[in-house]
Amino acid sequence: MMHVDTPSEDLLKEVRAHLVMRGTSLSAFCKEHGFVRQAVTMALSGSRSGPKSIALMRGFLSKVRETA
Repeated sequence: MMHVDTPSEDLLKEVRAHLVMRGTSLSAFCKEHGFVRQAVTMALSGSRSGPKSIALMRGFLSKVRETA
């Protein structure tokens, strides 16, 4: 799961699928862990690719991996 931390639509789909397999959703995971879903979606998909978005993406993926 999520072997490459390169923002893309595929990464967003992979993260969503992984969370659904764990019995949650992207929205629920974001609420539970204090992330803004819209910002996470833009960061993961690459529609926002500035330094703050990259940091957000890495932090989010780290949290997903640590709670797996």
